[in-house]
Amino acid sequence: MFPLNGITFDVLNGEYLGIMGASGSGKTTLLNCIATVIKPTSGQILLSGANISSFDGTKLAEYRGNKIGYLFQDFALLDNLTGKENIILPLSIHNIDIVTAEKKLKDIADFLGITDVLSKFPSQMSGGQKQRVAAARSLISDPDIILADEPTGALDTKSARLLMQLYLYSGAAHLEQSYPLLIAMAVIVVLVMVIYGVAVARTANREIGKLNYKPNS
Repeated sequence: MFPLNGITFDVLNGEYLGIMGASGSGKTTLLNCIATVIKPTSGQILLSGANISSFDGTKLAEYRGNKIGYLFQDFALLDNLTGKENIILPLSIHNIDIVTAEKKLKDIADFLGITDVLSKFPSQMSGGQKQRVAAARSLISDPDIILADEPTGALDTKSARLLMQLYLYSGAAHLEQSYPLLIAMAVIVVLVMVIYGVAVARTANREIGKLNYKPNS
């Protein structure tokens, strides 16, 4: 089975690319390849001309830690860490000082309305709360590339709108006044998102052709 056979596309700085397709068509597999969770069996994934599939050691750690933020479809929160600890984990791994980490955490948590769950463990959170905590973690390191796998699936309408606003319009003046640390991701960020539903799809700058792989064919 080769769900991504023949996939070729470019993504430009500042672009929001939507990926649509039937269940099992390879959308999450594509994001996992870009995130280096899965290594492609053939082909290349190029970042500024460098093949990320060949990264190892320090180069791979730098890419995973600073270049990408990944919002997993199943959240991938660590059960033994609180919401706060899950969010700042990427900063802790890369030895970012606690003052900077706390400031970044406050900005994002305030905006997403999750300050009341920062001391809770994932088992004590609702699905929507887990999704917002996972979203905050994907943004905390100011990544150049954001990968989001159905990021609004577990959210109510208001929370979904806030999250999309944070992803798409973080450079807007009204956000800059209230949440200055969020502006680090503005303009240059590439957003690659698996999307479900027409309303979210309409927010994309561009969609790649719908993935048509069928696992049973």
